[in-house]
Amino acid sequence: MKKLSIALILISLAILIILFMIKFNNENQNTILVNNYIKETTIDSNTADVLSGEPIQDNKKNNYTINYTAVLEIPSISLKRGVVDSTKNFKSINYAISVDKNSNYPNENGNFILYAHSGNSNIAFFKNLINVNIKDDVYIFYNGIKYHYIVFDKYDIPKTGKAKILNTNTERYITLITCNQKRKGYQIVLVGKLLESYIY
Repeated sequence: MKKLSIALILISLAILIILFMIKFNNENQNTILVNNYIKETTIDSNTADVLSGEPIQDNKKNNYTINYTAVLEIPSISLKRGVVDSTKNFKSINYAISVDKNSNYPNENGNFILYAHSGNSNIAFFKNLINVNIKDDVYIFYNGIKYHYIVFDKYDIPKTGKAKILNTNTERYITLITCNQKRKGYQIVLVGKLLESYIY
């Protein structure tokens, strides 16, 4: 009986170590991919279009598996993760923070809408979104420009698969959506307004 107990303890420890190593490896991979995206999209001020302030597009291919289209950073919850478009054959929410198909990217007027899982799994990229507060900073790295938003609204909506989103042709917003783990059947919605943007 004593040998069985020792064996079960050792098996449990081995499983915990393996799970920790998987999580550590996933976090390392995310850091590498985020840094690669930022490095590959960083532009020299000499390559920016002086009239628009937008970078001249460079069509070089990324050399990593998941091709991030942007990077989201929320310092108040220590989040810095890649953002990926969802397509018919690629369910991006299982790999990264997803861009809603109705989004306008940060270089356009409108709303950049992002969603991700919350909870305890290794794909719960928005698990701490509930801790983001009004006036917190949100950053998007996109094609050589860093966009700085300030959160001005936070509310819950019923989890119906539909959400009313602020839409405009004259200003730029970001909306972050995930399930509310503290309120079953509801989702948290955070809305930020663009404060400034600059070349990185």
